[in-house]
This record gives sequence, structure tokens and C-alpha cells, in this order.
Amino acid sequence: MRFPINCNNSTSVWTLRLNPITGTARVRWFSGPLTEYRHTHVSRRAILGLLWYSGNTSMGHWINRHCLQSHQTVTV
Repeated sequence: MRFPINCNNSTSVWTLRLNPITGTARVRWFSGPLTEYRHTHVSRRAILGLLWYSGNTSMGHWINRHCLQSHQTVTV
């Protein structure tokens, strides 16, 4: 089950969809909105934290911190 995150205020992230059950995140950046990146092994705790409280969180910083350090990134 993927949850879309509101990225309207982000200047770098086009879309962000998270799945806390599998620990995956799908990201589309403004620099290439036709390419979607799937990150696996993302911290489930970080995903749930963002789902419950995404108030003033910078989406770009969150992705850099939690997704880019994951074990595997695949272009979908």
C-alpha cells in the first residue's frame, strides 16, 4: 500500500510515495519528472514518522537522509 506525500511546497521533489510495510519509497524529482526512482530498505520508522508528521519537513532533505543511504536504488 503506497501513501502519496504532499510535495506541493517542495522545489526539488515532484512526487513521493511511501510504503511502510515493505520499506520502499518512490521518488520523482523536478529535474526529471518522467523518471521514477525506487528506494528499498528505507527505515520503516522514518516512513511512519513522515506519514504521521510531515509538517515542516523538507522533502529533499528527508529523501537525502533516508532514501539515498538505502541499500538499493532502481530506476523504474
